[in-house]
Amino acid sequence: MMEALAAGELRPLREWLAGLQVETDRLVVLPQWDVHPVPDQPSQGRRSVDRTEAAIAEILRQWEKAAIAPGGVPFLLLFVLTVVEAEWNISYHFEPLWETLEAAAQCVRERGARLEAANQVAGRAVVALMESVAAQIHAENAMVTGQLEAQQAALDAAVVKAREAGELARRAADGLPDISRYLLARIAEIDDVCGVAVARAVRGVREFLAMGEPLDEAIAQIEVAEDGGHVTDFGYLSEIQAHRLALVSLAERKDDPWLRVDHGKIVYLYPFAVRGVPPQEVLDAVATRCADWELGGTRRVSVNSSLNLDDVWHGSDAFERRYGGALVELPDVMVSGMDGRPLDQVRAEIRFSRLGNHYVRFSREIVDASPADLYAAMLRAAPEYGAARVAFRDGRSPRWRRLSELALNLAEDVCECLGDTGGRDGSRALASPGMFHVVVAVNAASTTLGPAGDARQEVRTAAGLQGVMGTQLLTNPVTHLIGSIVEWARYTRASDLTTTITGLTGEQIVRTSNTTAIIAPGMPEFAHNGRGHVVEFVASLDGLFTGWSLELVDHYQRVEAFRARVDTAERNPGGSSQALRALARELDAERTRLNDFAMSVRSTITLIRSPSLVSSPVVADVLRLVLDGSTFHQRATELNAMIEEVAKDQLGSSIAKLARQREEQESREEERREGRQRAKLEVFLAVIAGAGMSGVVQVLQAGFFQSRDAAIWATGSVSAIGIAALALGYFFWPRGRR
Repeated sequence: MMEALAAGELRPLREWLAGLQVETDRLVVLPQWDVHPVPDQPSQGRRSVDRTEAAIAEILRQWEKAAIAPGGVPFLLLFVLTVVEAEWNISYHFEPLWETLEAAAQCVRERGARLEAANQVAGRAVVALMESVAAQIHAENAMVTGQLEAQQAALDAAVVKAREAGELARRAADGLPDISRYLLARIAEIDDVCGVAVARAVRGVREFLAMGEPLDEAIAQIEVAEDGGHVTDFGYLSEIQAHRLALVSLAERKDDPWLRVDHGKIVYLYPFAVRGVPPQEVLDAVATRCADWELGGTRRVSVNSSLNLDDVWHGSDAFERRYGGALVELPDVMVSGMDGRPLDQVRAEIRFSRLGNHYVRFSREIVDASPADLYAAMLRAAPEYGAARVAFRDGRSPRWRRLSELALNLAEDVCECLGDTGGRDGSRALASPGMFHVVVAVNAASTTLGPAGDARQEVRTAAGLQGVMGTQLLTNPVTHLIGSIVEWARYTRASDLTTTITGLTGEQIVRTSNTTAIIAPGMPEFAHNGRGHVVEFVASLDGLFTGWSLELVDHYQRVEAFRARVDTAERNPGGSSQALRALARELDAERTRLNDFAMSVRSTITLIRSPSLVSSPVVADVLRLVLDGSTFHQRATELNAMIEEVAKDQLGSSIAKLARQREEQESREEERREGRQRAKLEVFLAVIAGAGMSGVVQVLQAGFFQSRDAAIWATGSVSAIGIAALALGYFFWPRGRR
């Protein structure tokens, strides 16, 4: 089993523990962020929850079963460690990993003293290894948040804990030699990778960026770890290689010009749509009731009845439609590291649009930023950004782990307030943490010779940044996965993910899937703001399309429900025609709703594409080019195709089928009505006939047994009755169906 563990296989250990009746499936879910830590309890969804107490209870529940076998508890702890590492390989949600490891350590502190001596020592060794892994996860968290100092400290702590685990593992060798051998092999890899290689590499990078110190020694130590034979796990080897290549890329550019953003701005946008409430109703609610709203646990600072756009957005649309809206300003937001050290402070606001492209907006100025500073700032927008502490500066609000979580929470709170203050029931925010955009505006820039050069050369145009180290950050998207220290050093300047627009004075707008850079040194700030309004407008359209798409899904689901009811009516020929007619009216109303929706969507898309949205032909051209570089046209085409599919293939066929069914049903009911009428008439005539025959007999009897004149009178009366009966029968004889 030790060989299988060394290869990273869970199955042998799982099977061994299962033989002790340990419920390993309940342990596997403990570090998984999207599963509740206790399977018998409901999931909490995507929101982060503290799993430590629940994980302690679950581990102790399995502890009693594993403790009956020699080495059972250390094997149980190793299994928990292995499932944490497996989850670490695929998840950027680090909190459940730390909480599960802490829960296991707490169990050893509570129950470890009851174990036999060998099991006690081996269990403490596994816990020390867990603490080393937890420190490594902290190091990765620091790496993906751009905190080199915190990363180095975490790696140093990982080495200390690994060496402590090694000492305990050697002491456990007599009682549990297999576990001891496995732990020592793992610890040797961690010590070599973290202690000698990666920690030294991080220290070398810090010295290189701050003082221009050479990276030769750091690269040499990484090469020793890579080629020395101590590290056998390919996962560790691949990480070492990635770090080495990043350092080599830095070293190769040490004498090149390096970017410094002397002044600029960074904006984080999180678009969302409000489902179930038209944009104008949202604006009305913001204007009249926002003062009482609590958003993200705090109160608004101010409410502005406009978006503070310049006059160019007052277009010449024939229907007087234009882009505008309102904004709600919130207290500033502080972003701190896990250790509480401040990382950033941003302005927070929510922008509401009369077109429906609402978004949460965080922004701040950039002053004297190096490429490493800019890299860390751009990462901050992503949902994959490491765990941090995010809170409003007023101190009243709860804390979030990421800006993306706060933005999503704010959008949800808006919809909750709309419902609580007279809005429509069922309104909810349509957004996702991954739907974000970063706008970087470079107002003033310069270059230094190397990363720490003193002399600066002013950059006058965007072309002046060609080939400058660090400029590649402005031409690449924010990655969802960071694999090495200073990974940005290996980014290329131009790629298929980039669209570039060059303006009148040589400024450039560079757009990727989730970033837009406005590189315009020498452009005054008010002109920068104008360009910023254009790119923010285009970036915010993602929320608009998301709302439209889900609105169309609602239409589709209602049509599918109608189809099911039509099919039920088809299988029930005895159903009521009134019910079918009511269903037909509902379908007609749904078709009208869909037509109105399609007209509204196409009208808005036409307005966005129209040069009349803005008053300046130059700005209209810039807007058109930015739209061309985005996914706007593709999404508009796909949405229009979806509308046509729902309208023609689904709704039209359902109405046609219902019409045929309704006609057939009404024909059958008409036949049944005529049949009932004939039956009633036949009974009526039979009664009359019976009564008439008895009267005829009486007349005949009275006439024939009296005088000859009476007999003639009786015969005439009977004949008159017969003629009247024939005439009545002819009148009521059915002549066919209408």
